[in-house]
Amino acid sequence: MSIPASRRRIGIYGWGVVAPGAKDIAALEALLRSGRSAVTTTKRPGLDQGLFAVGDPDFAFEAYVPWLAERHGDAWVARLRQKMGDNVQFAVGATIQALTTQPELEALVREADDACHVYVGSGVGDLRESYKAAAAHERASRAWNHHWAEPTHNAALRRFQVEGAMPPGEPPPVDPGTLAVDSVERHDALAVWDAYWAQRSDELAAFLVRFAAIEKLDADDDDQEKAHLAAIRKRTRAHRALLDEVGCPPPPWTSVSPDLIWNIQNAPSAQITMLLGIHGAAWAPVGACSTFGVALDCARNAILAGDAKLAIVGTTDPRPDAALAAAFHQARVMPGTGEVNQPFTSMRGTHLSGGACVWIVGDAEHCEARGLQPIGGYLEAVALSSDAEHIITPSKSGPKRAITRAYAQAGITGKDVALIDLHATGTSGDLNELTLVDEFVGPTTKITARKGQLGHGMANAGGWELTALALGLARGTALPTGLSHETVHPRAHHRDAIVTSSDAPLEGVHGVKLMLGIGGITACVVLRRATPTSR
Repeated sequence: MSIPASRRRIGIYGWGVVAPGAKDIAALEALLRSGRSAVTTTKRPGLDQGLFAVGDPDFAFEAYVPWLAERHGDAWVARLRQKMGDNVQFAVGATIQALTTQPELEALVREADDACHVYVGSGVGDLRESYKAAAAHERASRAWNHHWAEPTHNAALRRFQVEGAMPPGEPPPVDPGTLAVDSVERHDALAVWDAYWAQRSDELAAFLVRFAAIEKLDADDDDQEKAHLAAIRKRTRAHRALLDEVGCPPPPWTSVSPDLIWNIQNAPSAQITMLLGIHGAAWAPVGACSTFGVALDCARNAILAGDAKLAIVGTTDPRPDAALAAAFHQARVMPGTGEVNQPFTSMRGTHLSGGACVWIVGDAEHCEARGLQPIGGYLEAVALSSDAEHIITPSKSGPKRAITRAYAQAGITGKDVALIDLHATGTSGDLNELTLVDEFVGPTTKITARKGQLGHGMANAGGWELTALALGLARGTALPTGLSHETVHPRAHHRDAIVTSSDAPLEGVHGVKLMLGIGGITACVVLRRATPTSR
């Protein structure tokens, strides 16, 4: 007999993390119990030799090779290693951890097949793969344009230099020869000059006609699949012969690896379906710092609607990136002191970090009838809202809408909340958050914030922090945050409720996580500890 959606419970049955200072859940709990921070000052090139503190994930692909090879063979593993970037590899690693949380879980996920959905999103996508592609295309474009802008290959330029004849359309840009030798200005001007004249090259126009003709070549074969592959080989040989004949560099459109395509936003979710041979809906929810909450909302809705029995949800983001750090610094939300800034303290800003967090959640009736036990309690509620006010600084009314709806879903009030974990990025918004939750906490509610320990994974922070909350809730104590009461800002509300450098006993079974995403999206998640009477 099926359970009505209004009474359907959703349990947390598997989880895995790739985080700074934590290669798995056990390491994460040990790190948090120690009160230490995994955020460290880096001297990596591009991050300005010690100016920025970041959270580098503890990840080794080799740790997952035996599991992968046993199920898919060495060739599959080699492709995953060579073609997939940080985001896919981190997500696959965290998923394998989640699948091995309980012995029955992998088989149950495979059995669910299209009744197992996958929602794994990213805050920023795989930046490194995008950068590699952009850099390769830029290098190839410069060489390509320079070749066709040479007077020997460009009648329009020859006429301009010899006769002063202006080409039709816009006039030529600044001649780089008029700028200082080896100057940055000359280097940049040369690229603009070459691009301008390459577009007017008669020889390039003739080359493109021949190239396009080659693209139309077909192979003579009755077998459609063989004909397709034979045609590709035929075109490739003809293109190489054309380049050799003309003596030009490879065109820019042949310079970018297709790995860029294999690492787009939905690639982690897609790879997980292939990893397990399942056919349920799989895509990438994106809600900046609230992405983990958005993914949980997708899973909860699918399970309550009866469309899914299980869901693999999570987030993944690449290692800290220099360009992203620069953007955060210019937005005045990342300090350039080289020191770790804790939430609720000096308000200097947050710290970038990378990794992944994956949970496996499911219909409790279905999962527990097959021998699974909830390891992280039950997902009581998820609610989303938008600030509709400012792209970075949250309003008060926006998050309150999400919190109010989440509490209504869970049937709780502030006095029922044992522990609430705030978004708290180490900026002035921390004080606003502490004020914001005035009406959503009770006299015994404990408050945590962990971006000083794990950094700010653009999508991952919410998942890591929610996992820490669930670990503490299960054990009846909030894990240390590494804060000290002496450094908490004097204007902070609920000073005595803030968990610092030691465990804090909890009263109650409900925990709340608040996630505030860039762009104004808020996610509020309510968990309930599993108790002997939960079933």
